[in-house]
Amino acid sequence: MAQVQPTFADWAPPTGTSIVTRLASFVRSTFVMLIVDNPLAWKLGSRGQNEKADVEGPFFMPGAPSRQIDDGKAVLASTEYLNKYGPMLFVFEVKDAKGEPIPNADLDWWQADSDGGYYFATWTLRGKVKTDFHGRVEVLSVRPGDYGHEIIGRRAGHIHLIISDPSGKHKQLTTQAYVCPANDVGHMHTDAANYARSVRPGNMCTGWSIPAANNGERYWNLPELAADDLNTKERVSWWNAKLKEKGVDREVLAVGQQQFKLSI
Repeated sequence: MAQVQPTFADWAPPTGTSIVTRLASFVRSTFVMLIVDNPLAWKLGSRGQNEKADVEGPFFMPGAPSRQIDDGKAVLASTEYLNKYGPMLFVFEVKDAKGEPIPNADLDWWQADSDGGYYFATWTLRGKVKTDFHGRVEVLSVRPGDYGHEIIGRRAGHIHLIISDPSGKHKQLTTQAYVCPANDVGHMHTDAANYARSVRPGNMCTGWSIPAANNGERYWNLPELAADDLNTKERVSWWNAKLKEKGVDREVLAVGQQQFKLSI
């Protein structure tokens, strides 16, 4: 059955997941954690050949719906969550080893909310998106929050991604994009995932705040978006107009940027 393409009228609706999906997710994640992402696999080099590779983690759920609303544009957070936590725009690029864009690359995306909570009974903050002809995708979501406990380990805020090339010419990449306060990579050094692999500073998503949308304050202590970055400002303006149309009372607080390269 073909998936119904989301529209501006139904941004990231919180549709439910089935018991079968949740059970399949548990079984799959157990295998991945014990075998695929076993620390020994990283030490021996069977994992991590791509410099942006990262552990998958235990919370992936197969079968997420498409969140695409336009070419190279998607919405992962519902209007409820955009109002509650504030919108953050992510601009990700997918390229090949030579730096050429990979159009129509698939990104399977899942993340926690800004309080660090994941959702399993619904597809909240989960979905599939596609890059445009330039290998770029703009995704409106919320900042992923830190979570965990000091005793068993905390995780820095991050977005999980499984990126694949529909042409089959490039290897699939499992990665994470970290959102750190003040773009401080030091925040990643205490991340609990370091038990499996060494810290990967290149996986930090570079963020830029827009103080005008946050009562004049820099969001998450991120540096202010440069006045001469006209392309990003134009993207933010486009999304702010759509937010207003949807009745969301808040504007884009920050922009996160990251580039991924797929290997052959």
